[in-house]
Amino acid sequence: MISNVMDNGKPYLTTSEVAKTFNVRAITIYRWEKQGLIKSYRPNPKGKKFFSREEILKLVKNNSVISNEINLLENSHSLKIGTKAKNLKIIKEKAGCLIPKTLVINTDIFNQLLIDNKISDPLNYDWSKFQISNRYQKAIIERIDQEFDNKPLVIRSSATCEDSPLLSFAGQYSSFLNIRGKDNIIKAIKLCYQSLFSDNAKIYAKINGVRLEYESMAITVQELASVKTAGVLFTADPVNQDDKKMIIEYTDGLGDLIVSGHQKPILKEIKKREINNLQNEFLKKLSKIALKLEEVFGNPQDIEWGWDGKEVYIFQSRNITTLDKQPKIIKYDTNKIKVIGTGTNACRGISNGILKIINNTQDYDKINKGDVVFVNCKTDISIIPRIPFINALIINGGILSHFAVITREFNIPCLAQPIINKKEIEEYENKKIIVDAIKGEILTN
Repeated sequence: MISNVMDNGKPYLTTSEVAKTFNVRAITIYRWEKQGLIKSYRPNPKGKKFFSREEILKLVKNNSVISNEINLLENSHSLKIGTKAKNLKIIKEKAGCLIPKTLVINTDIFNQLLIDNKISDPLNYDWSKFQISNRYQKAIIERIDQEFDNKPLVIRSSATCEDSPLLSFAGQYSSFLNIRGKDNIIKAIKLCYQSLFSDNAKIYAKINGVRLEYESMAITVQELASVKTAGVLFTADPVNQDDKKMIIEYTDGLGDLIVSGHQKPILKEIKKREINNLQNEFLKKLSKIALKLEEVFGNPQDIEWGWDGKEVYIFQSRNITTLDKQPKIIKYDTNKIKVIGTGTNACRGISNGILKIINNTQDYDKINKGDVVFVNCKTDISIIPRIPFINALIINGGILSHFAVITREFNIPCLAQPIINKKEIEEYENKKIIVDAIKGEILTN
């Protein structure tokens, strides 16, 4: 097929001819064009698109010979590394912050893997069949060995749609910590690629109007920083929409349990005008770095960081996407209610509904439209398909966790770190309750 089309001698090929060359559908060619993999030409401004035969030949060649598309962050092209890696580049080069040594497998590799796997419709492809061929595995492992010499690694997704100014895609794509060994490295990279079109990501994208089929994925490979303390810092209070203060949540260790919402963090609130008066030198240093990042990006920031006892590492920074939300509030009769629990406001608002208690991920199936959901287990992003049905949420973990961010993006009244009598709350399952995420109360009639 390739030889028949490519040997016709014409300087330009139609969309249909390019699609036949790679045995894919025309929509795939449009997606590659949008991603910058190929470029079209219109001899007549209102006429058909054509593609340079010479450029298509180069793409065919790149499909059989791996090009040099795995580079250190500082040597990588910003348009081909996804938003997370692009932000890291800004953090290092413009803000002057310390980041771990970072290698990037850019989006060209992913696009070529789509061709290798004959994926013309990524939204409906069975991603369990996706493979990274031996030649790509060899090139990736050789480059990683060259840069990191068997040190423990952090492998993260860097999709073109995540960490954008309007949507975070918080927790939707994969990250893996403390990875060693060829098989584990390749497995982590493969899972990052597969996560771009996971069921959860597709639903999140559809609800938010993102055309996921036009997006791509880069991978960041980082040296695991030996940090003693790690956490999340928001340069504005995302719950009360107050840009005059910062919110910090942290714990000992790597901090992954904070962003996942699986551990109760230490919480600090710092007024920006009082940063220079802080007695804690570590918090003062961290806060000043955060202010610098806010200045560089031009918006309040959601920052993941770590501290090794001497230096502060920045692992990522993205815009806070929820500072313009208006709380959803229903009215209720305060004379006819009973307080059965309290919590920390994670997304302001008041709502009611039938209480469903989630003790494991299998319980997600019992969530119906209009329910109030108490997630009494480790929060899992597989709840995302049920998010449009939920009137209010009660969750464990902190107010800066990925799941708390998602509740604010979907504007669902939410309480975190609830203080409740487990036996008492169980008595109200399948009964109507009220979540008042203004006063921080769980109520019933």
